[in-house]
Amino acid sequence: MTVVSVLFLLAACSEEAAPTASPAPVAASVAPAAVRTAPVEAVQYRPVVELTGTLSAVASVQLGFDVPGRIEKLLVDRGERVKKGKPIARLDDSMAKAQAAQAEAAVSGARAQLAAGEATLGRLEKLKAAGGVSEQQWSDATAGIAAGRAGVEQAEAALRLARTHVENHVLRSPISGVVSNGPDNAGMMVGAGTPIFLVEDLSALQVKATAPESASWLAEGQDAEIIVPGGEPVKARVSRVIPSLDMATRRIPVEVRVDDPPATLRANGFARVSVRGAADIPAFKVPAAAVVARPDFCVFVKDGESVKRVPVEVLERGADGVTVRASLAADAQVVLDPTTEAGAE
Repeated sequence: MTVVSVLFLLAACSEEAAPTASPAPVAASVAPAAVRTAPVEAVQYRPVVELTGTLSAVASVQLGFDVPGRIEKLLVDRGERVKKGKPIARLDDSMAKAQAAQAEAAVSGARAQLAAGEATLGRLEKLKAAGGVSEQQWSDATAGIAAGRAGVEQAEAALRLARTHVENHVLRSPISGVVSNGPDNAGMMVGAGTPIFLVEDLSALQVKATAPESASWLAEGQDAEIIVPGGEPVKARVSRVIPSLDMATRRIPVEVRVDDPPATLRANGFARVSVRGAADIPAFKVPAAAVVARPDFCVFVKDGESVKRVPVEVLERGADGVTVRASLAADAQVVLDPTTEAGAE
């Protein structure tokens, strides 16, 4: 018998000797990993919100002439402070003044015609008493007086319009402030309504920003701090809280204002704003190792033999832990370094 045949027979015998049912596997005894916990600490927290935005003038206006023309003279320089109503620039108004003079002459002519008509009516009135004036003559005379008065009113209205046209050749500042932008020299042609100057009221600066919806405690009059790169914090106050969320971001529009700003604050610069609440709110302090950031902030609380997930709102991070607002019991034990293997529900 060949070697191959012997091996074949041995294999067949081994298969026949094998039991028909496999014995049940022995369960491996694995000790569950110990779950480390730490107690939460009930604290009182003064809420604070951090905002970012751009410093802007409390009021600003772009100015242009109401009529087209050539700038004849600049009356202020860039960077100059102006009072409300101060002339800033003047257009060539020679044609407008000529039109105003023409309108004045038209008023004088209309008044002279009215005076002549009134004198004629006075003479006719004496003759009418003696029966020397027909009804048609009297009617024509009184109609002439009415037309003369209408002519005077029309001429005076045209004169007012012509004088306003002359005034429109002088550009005045509607606010007190600083001329931040304007042309270098006179002589340029400008169109009606074209912005030429920028006047900014820098007596106060403001930051328009948005706060998260959770900052419902924000209110007008609250203290704030404005910080610019390389500068010291400047005291400010919340000047406005819009009672409607921004439709695009679902955030609260907030305006923070600082009066008499120091030289370190300049309009159109980037600023960071810190607003602190007026009263404390109840919160909890938990170890940083207990806070999970994904998919949203939460902690895992050990409840008997189970672990439950509790959403939290992170208020502040510090060296001694994280201050959160959440539905936690005062004696709650939070899991440190929680994992999905910890049996969280």
